Amino acid sequence: MDLAALIKEARLEARVTQEELGRRVGRSRASISQLEAGVRTPSFGSLREILAALGKQVRLELEPLDEDVRRQIVEHRHDPDLAGRVYFAVEQIEDLVGLDYRIEGLAAAALLGAPVDAGDPQVAVASTERTMEWLTDKLRHDRIRFRPPSWVGTAWPRTPQEVHELIEAECPGGWIMVRGFFHETTLRFAPAEDVARHVLIDNGEHGSLRVQPLHEIDTTDRNAARVLRLLREQAQDARG
Repeated sequence: MDLAALIKEARLEARVTQEELGRRVGRSRASISQLEAGVRTPSFGSLREILAALGKQVRLELEPLDEDVRRQIVEHRHDPDLAGRVYFAVEQIEDLVGLDYRIEGLAAAALLGAPVDAGDPQVAVASTERTMEWLTDKLRHDRIRFRPPSWVGTAWPRTPQEVHELIEAECPGGWIMVRGFFHETTLRFAPAEDVARHVLIDNGEHGSLRVQPLHEIDTTDRNAARVLRLLREQAQDARG
């Protein structure tokens, strides 16, 4: 049970501010904020008191461990438009689809059938000479804008080697933000052998999307991590 989300959901449903909820239960607004952010965890008695102040009550039932996640997986219906939306996010960065790339993170998990929020896709691009030539050309013609830590107001690198050196020096893990025609996309310049490991997801008339394998996907989101763990266990059981 995500107690932080539970408290916040009940408060919003009751149309009560954090300050007003604090007054009702004798706490400060900051204390309520910490509970909703998961910084502090309420005791069961405190949880009952807070929810009662919002017109709710707690009802507990026992069920097998992770049964709620298993239900989510069974009930999940793959979004038929998801692959197209992810492809569009990649395509709007000019000529990116012509490079060696793969979709990573929760977008990859969602494409593989996980009931998680895909969000904005993260894209890994093979860190090769061809990629650096692509970056250099786009910068030279002002067809792409980057947002790494301290590049704003500095002269853009003029050669593929300078681009490569700047990414290595200023972008931990090779991560940068690239602004395309409509919004920003997170890119990771990764070893070619990493990008070569992928699963193909059908994307209709646009062919296939290259997606990070399930066992490589990592996340700091606790709920998504539970889903991924269960999916991996199910895949392992299916392999026998």
